[in-house]
Amino acid sequence: MTGPKAFETYADDAYGFRLAYPADWLVETEPAGGASFTDPRSSAGATVSIDEDLDLTLADYVAAFLKSLAVDEHVRVLEALDRRDVALEGGGTGRAIEYSYLSDGERWRLTYLFVRAGERGYVLGVDWNDDNDLDDLAAWIVESFAVETTD
Repeated sequence: MTGPKAFETYADDAYGFRLAYPADWLVETEPAGGASFTDPRSSAGATVSIDEDLDLTLADYVAAFLKSLAVDEHVRVLEALDRRDVALEGGGTGRAIEYSYLSDGERWRLTYLFVRAGERGYVLGVDWNDDNDLDDLAAWIVESFAVETTD
């Protein structure tokens, strides 16, 4: 897979993760750990959130997210597109899910990657309006995600 022509690598040493993102996207560090990435020209964006002391299996972690998504008041007509395991750089496996949904009359897409490393959980989410046709870019960001193993 080829990535965007110009990209940066974001690394968070405190929480032990890194990922590639388009160089022209804006980056904001989240106070509770993680980061947000936004495309200033479109509705596309990505976020990384961290869960400490995670006591769920990877499958249960994904299931809990999907349950919350199913009751989100902004999400309508949720359609599963894909679920797959993703081999992480440096070892380990994450679970990626892809969905489309309607929100305020517009079709949106999301690709989320769930990773468990020790007792820490990571969720990388990439969301975009389906009109933006960013499937390949979302896959690139997900495939670039890496964590330091703590097991």
